[in-house]
Amino acid sequence: MAKSKEQIELTTVPALIVTPEKAPVVSGNFEQIEAYLTKWQKQVAKMKLTEEDMEQARLIKKEAAAYRNSLTKIQTEIKKAYFNDPKSIFEAKMGQLLGIVSAVESAADEVLAKEEQERLDDINQVIDAHVTKFQKQYNLDDERLARIERKKSYYNKTADEKERKDDIEAQFQALKKDQDACAANVRLITSVCKDEPRLNVQHWIDRLRHDDVATITEAIIAEKQRLQELDRQGKEAPCVEETECAVIEDEDEETEKTVVGVPNHIDFSSDFTDRTKTMKIEITYPCDLGDALSELFVHLRQYGIKVKRITEEDVF
Repeated sequence: MAKSKEQIELTTVPALIVTPEKAPVVSGNFEQIEAYLTKWQKQVAKMKLTEEDMEQARLIKKEAAAYRNSLTKIQTEIKKAYFNDPKSIFEAKMGQLLGIVSAVESAADEVLAKEEQERLDDINQVIDAHVTKFQKQYNLDDERLARIERKKSYYNKTADEKERKDDIEAQFQALKKDQDACAANVRLITSVCKDEPRLNVQHWIDRLRHDDVATITEAIIAEKQRLQELDRQGKEAPCVEETECAVIEDEDEETEKTVVGVPNHIDFSSDFTDRTKTMKIEITYPCDLGDALSELFVHLRQYGIKVKRITEEDVF
């Protein structure tokens, strides 16, 4: 470490002598101590401490802290034992002395703070290296990687590097276990839904945020059974002439015409299968798409949506 041009060696600091007298007189060797501290302060100021003077900064910090503690102790004892009215005078004189000590201490703290920041930066670099290494090994997704915690204990001066590394890896292992379990649940749900294309797989996967996989699997099986029952009921019902199937309202009334297309990614599942509503519509379609329209009606039956043919004779 480079030496500064001027060094300060620790010396025996003169003791502050305070002689309480009758108020408002306060006497003591304040001027002697102030002169000593002022000289000390000027010496430190000339040094212009930098990061290259760490050892000297530590010595100055140690001396400043020792003298601050000594002055504070004397201040407390004298105030408690002797002072009442002269208190403000005494504190004013002590404040001058402590102010000088504080200024010198701050100069050392500024340098030591830079050293502390460098220490923290070095620790962060080590942690970054561990995270990079373990990420290659465990391959966490972005959401779980962001949950890796930099614990306060990692930055203690007495922290053990091996313990810090092991703790970071333990976090990766726990999150990897959770990630693998979630992926297995997704595969299970996808597998259970595979033989029923009408199920919205993503809907069931999203429920993993709130329900366990066993509950979701049971709900999927129940939904498949419901769809199968609808299929069975649809096969038992007599087929009408879907190619001519249309629901016609009184032509004398103004009616809204709705063009129906083949559903795509529409969730027709219902929680109120026992409660229905009826709507009369008129369907207009190209004459060569009757078969496609019939397929649409068959598809809708699977979801409990029934279409009834009304002839012109039925209209009133």
